Amino acid sequence: MKTSRRRFLTKLGATASFTLLSPSLFDFKLLAGSPFVRSDVGPMTATDPILTGYSTAIAAMQGLPANDVRNWTYQAGIHYGSTAPMADWNMCQHGTHFFWAWHRMYLYWWERIVRKYSGNPNWALPYWNWTANQKLPAPFRVVTSSLYTPNRDPNMNNGTGSLPATDVAYKLPLSSDFSNLDYYSAQSGIELSPHNVIHGDVGGFSGWMSYIDMAAQDPIFYLHHANIDRLWDLWLAQGGGRSDPTSDSTWTGQIYNFYDENGATVSMTPCDILNAAAQLNYQYEGEPAQVTQSCGTIPIWLFRYIILLVVPFPTSPIGPDPYTVQMNLANLPGLPTILSNPLKQVLLELDGVQTQQPPGATWEVYVGLPAGVGPDPSSPFYVGKMGLFGRGVKSGSRNFQTATFRFNATNALKAVIASGSLNSPISFFCKGILVNGTQQPGQPRSDVTVTQGRLLVQTRSRQ
Repeated sequence: MKTSRRRFLTKLGATASFTLLSPSLFDFKLLAGSPFVRSDVGPMTATDPILTGYSTAIAAMQGLPANDVRNWTYQAGIHYGSTAPMADWNMCQHGTHFFWAWHRMYLYWWERIVRKYSGNPNWALPYWNWTANQKLPAPFRVVTSSLYTPNRDPNMNNGTGSLPATDVAYKLPLSSDFSNLDYYSAQSGIELSPHNVIHGDVGGFSGWMSYIDMAAQDPIFYLHHANIDRLWDLWLAQGGGRSDPTSDSTWTGQIYNFYDENGATVSMTPCDILNAAAQLNYQYEGEPAQVTQSCGTIPIWLFRYIILLVVPFPTSPIGPDPYTVQMNLANLPGLPTILSNPLKQVLLELDGVQTQQPPGATWEVYVGLPAGVGPDPSSPFYVGKMGLFGRGVKSGSRNFQTATFRFNATNALKAVIASGSLNSPISFFCKGILVNGTQQPGQPRSDVTVTQGRLLVQTRSRQ
């Protein structure tokens, strides 16, 4: 008992910034007990206790009164709701500095509610490791299961569809997300892809996952976001000066409200969730030791961004393939010097991205791809994948804002300079999912437009 109490007091001291609106924040049993382990859903069968417990909880939550804050639809509405919204609905953070933090809080309290109704006191949310398993997990494709919904892309539901390698990547050579040392850049990259593009891949043209106001109704939503949350831990574990923005008072002081398993209101700030194992008592199966941080700590690196070049885009929508916008580097004589500096990177930013409804397709983006050369994500000119979800999509949004996407174009521009060219087109190629292992061409049902592109120089220095 003394050991448990000592452990509890250590955790309490590390999380002193909690807003004390509910005693459940300091649930002695939860904090002093063994950590809950969020496991990979890949090896699980439909009879796994985690998945049967999930099914049990879904049915129980759906059976609660509509105004019960633990009701399945009510909980989904906290993320974003399609019906007349409650006062505490539509709180999800997309395209903001709080994407990772808000969704960690949301999953944590949702998980506690599901645990209560699952009948399993050890229940923990599994994660869908889509990088290793590109097909929708088999138990979610069983038509008679409560884990199934017809509101998905039919190919993903019948098992013929799978996610392209570009859509599940977060490391080089297909993604630079994990190469980012700046928290906000890394978070933004992860949100763009894999997050956004997988939402669109699973939902297709009309499925729930494609629409921000319906996505959290799909049981796979939470496993998708568990993996996004897991990537936060993995990104930090790489070291190299990677850090949460612990000295940014705007970030650390933001308060969000949720409900616990008893329906009581609880509040959190990002300071309360920096260390999931210590503060929230969960960890991911097979992950390295979590990085311990605390608010008020000054990160190693200071990041600044300088506009290098602005590239106006036509008012016409992106498409058909290849859709290109010319970018002339002739007025950037200092670019080779910038690219040779290891403390600087050049980013391509796309501003004012918007569409009327989820397009049901994604775009491979290239910088400097030579004329007549086909798209190849393994080429140095590939900078990433663009997909829209929530921000930038007018349909289903009650507070519409255009989207801004950033891609690390450093290596692509180095290849352009090496080729001796001063014309560096920004090229887009529309893609669908894989069906029976074959890449499908993208067939967007909604036009996507971009206001402008910008080249930004990111510099970093020690604080």
